[in-house]
Amino acid sequence: MADVQASINTAVAFSKKWEGLYSGSPTSSKKVADTAPYNTPIYAYYDKLGEVWTIGWGNTYYANGSKVKSGDKIMKADADAMITWEMTEKEKEIRSFIESSKLTNNEYAALISIAYNAGATGLKRTAIDESLNTKTRQETANIIKDSILTAKGKYSQGLKNRRIDESKLFLGEYNQLYSYYLRNSTDINLLLLGVLIIGSTLYFRKRFKNK
Repeated sequence: MADVQASINTAVAFSKKWEGLYSGSPTSSKKVADTAPYNTPIYAYYDKLGEVWTIGWGNTYYANGSKVKSGDKIMKADADAMITWEMTEKEKEIRSFIESSKLTNNEYAALISIAYNAGATGLKRTAIDESLNTKTRQETANIIKDSILTAKGKYSQGLKNRRIDESKLFLGEYNQLYSYYLRNSTDINLLLLGVLIIGSTLYFRKRFKNK
């Protein structure tokens, strides 16, 4: 049986790594360290993937229901409180169609993370819920990998990578190093490609020079 608060805490820690803490302006944004002082000002930034104004750890609206808009400002402490608040709200929403009593903490945390990222309604529209009662956990994890991979109708490799990571969390196989790769795969792959090109160039130069 999942401990609801423990699952929420796990989902918060997991999603913080994926969402990142950004402070922006109407035209740009910069990443803020999680270790930054609580009184660090955080400004709203525009999420191009979701085409929506966002603040803190990916929040798009406040507790009073109002939407985040350009120019909004909060403190780091507010951002931390907001993600915990919204995770708690998402847990309440998915509780109406998912029984936490049948899940482990990691399984429930993975589903809360999906709901935070794609909405509880988005989660409900997938085959994940039904699979919890009809399929093995591995089969459910495979379904998670292929669920909600688009934003505004466009496929996102970032969302695909997040679902892979959530499937690992669901199975209790979360790996920090692999998670880091999934979150930064584009930059890492470009770096590796650059190293390969440089290495190949130096190799062939040396080979032809010695002929």
